Amino acid sequence: MDQDNQEDSLQERRDWDQEVVYVQPEKADQNNMALASLVMGILGIITSCCCYGGLIFGSLGILFALLSRTEDRFEGYAKAGLITSAIAIVLVVLVAIVFIGLVAMNGMELGGAFS
Repeated sequence: MDQDNQEDSLQERRDWDQEVVYVQPEKADQNNMALASLVMGILGIITSCCCYGGLIFGSLGILFALLSRTEDRFEGYAKAGLITSAIAIVLVVLVAIVFIGLVAMNGMELGGAFS
């Protein structure tokens, strides 16, 4: 009986002597192209009032988002970059239409074509 207790205590000591090492799960590598796409999309929205800035940054954002695609799927940053870049290009088109409309109305002197 005494021997059984000694064996149990030896087993407990062995368990205490072993170190338990916890390994953190490895984080997936961040795609820098997707992050660049997001940054370009944000810059495109900010500079959409300037025709060239929004168009250039928006186009680069879409290009970077498409290049960052891995295994037929987009990362979160790439999706956000694609969406913000598309918004930037739409805003540039709207600003251009408003500008052309204002120039045309100014040319007619707000009185119409026959006044």
